[in-house]
Amino acid sequence: MGVLHGLLVAGAIGLIAVAPCLVCLLLISADEILERTWRFIRRRLRRKQRSTLGGRWTETRLGRRWQLSRLGRGVEEFTAGERPMPSCPPIEQVAGDLRRLNRLRGGIALRSPVWFNAVQRAYDEGLRTACRQLAVEEHLDELHGVDLELERLRLEGELQRAGLVLRDAGAQQR
Repeated sequence: MGVLHGLLVAGAIGLIAVAPCLVCLLLISADEILERTWRFIRRRLRRKQRSTLGGRWTETRLGRRWQLSRLGRGVEEFTAGERPMPSCPPIEQVAGDLRRLNRLRGGIALRSPVWFNAVQRAYDEGLRTACRQLAVEEHLDELHGVDLELERLRLEGELQRAGLVLRDAGAQQR
């Protein structure tokens, strides 16, 4: 009697330990069974719908697809000729060029006056382009010397207020 009682207690403990796994297996199986049942019902409904429409079902579907593809091609052809070509580079490219030229102004351009003037002219041209795109008034052509430097600083501030990032993260921390 004691052995039977011991086996019963061991079986109950084992069942309690395995019960969560059994519940998970039942839930996973139930999910698969529900999915298969749902697929079966959808297939049956589609077959029933096809049989009630007869041969017209496939003709109607193919006809609609053909009409939609023709409409899509017509829209593509219509819009293809109307795309305006941009007159200047994208603002992201202009900002990247200005950041690169600004780094050069403080680095390699200081080695030679020729390099410095070339980089400075390119930087001014980049500022002009950015100002045109963001509708900021600039007077770089009219000024010389210290006034030109002040105008560059003013334009950098205006462009930054407009949302253009002109300094690298490392250069801003210095």
